Amino acid sequence: MSQGNAVKCLLFLLASIITSCASLSKSQLNEVNAFGLLTCNFSAYPGTVVSTYNRIHQQQELYRANSIDDAAEHFKAIEKANDFKQKTDLISPKIDLSLKIIDQYAQGLIILTANKYNKKLDTSAKSFGSNLDKLVAAYNKVDAGANLPSGIGSLAAAAITLGGDIYIRKKQADDIKQILPIGDKIIEKMTTNILEFLGSPSLRNGNSLEGLIKAEKSTISTNYQSFVSHKKIVTLDDERGCLQMLEDLDDVERLRLQCIEAVSNLRKAHAQLLKDMDQKQTLMQYATELQSYGDDVKAIYNTIQAIK
Repeated sequence: MSQGNAVKCLLFLLASIITSCASLSKSQLNEVNAFGLLTCNFSAYPGTVVSTYNRIHQQQELYRANSIDDAAEHFKAIEKANDFKQKTDLISPKIDLSLKIIDQYAQGLIILTANKYNKKLDTSAKSFGSNLDKLVAAYNKVDAGANLPSGIGSLAAAAITLGGDIYIRKKQADDIKQILPIGDKIIEKMTTNILEFLGSPSLRNGNSLEGLIKAEKSTISTNYQSFVSHKKIVTLDDERGCLQMLEDLDDVERLRLQCIEAVSNLRKAHAQLLKDMDQKQTLMQYATELQSYGDDVKAIYNTIQAIK
């Protein structure tokens, strides 16, 4: 299924949550499933910010190389651009694990809300449980003070593999209610990490993407002007290349801001989901939270398409 069709399906699912006349337990499962579908590939969004920034940086370094007359120095500049591509480390192990944990957790929620049991579900559940537990253990080593709760993956996998069809019919909602509180602690920590990385105004740090993106536009200007001053003929392709980099850089900044909004609403949606499970409240408030989050994901998808 394409991303565009996936977005349409998710919006339809959101509408069904709002209008559903099914039992509360079934509605709860729909909520969890919708959240999982919106979140299972979330790492691609901040990942696109970084990968596009890296590509732009490498391209503009070629303008600098082309303004160097000495052949040896010219080649060294090209080597430097290549080394940047190979060694760029904007995404630290802590952030990498945060993104992977969110993806894996969301995929687990989709598995847990399956409406039909089969053997493939057992396989998927075991894989999910093992992967999530390993990711959490790895994160606790990288961020020793975090002490993220462990065993959620094994708990979720066992809930499915021991239950079979009986699980699907009778135990599903209860098992979800066991797992969501643990997952909420993980989501809270992971989203805080990602917001800090993206440069959320409430969580500034000294090496945020915001500053790097601003500096990159200045560097493009400097290197392109140097390139033009050294080249006898500047072609339209050269001009289009510079224009495309500037446009992509603007889109990257837009995507960064959209990711901040989406991460914030991801956190709100999961917290509201947990509250709904605890209080059995009406679905309208949660549906509003989820709709806002869904709108964020749709906006991010459109921006990524513009960059591509």
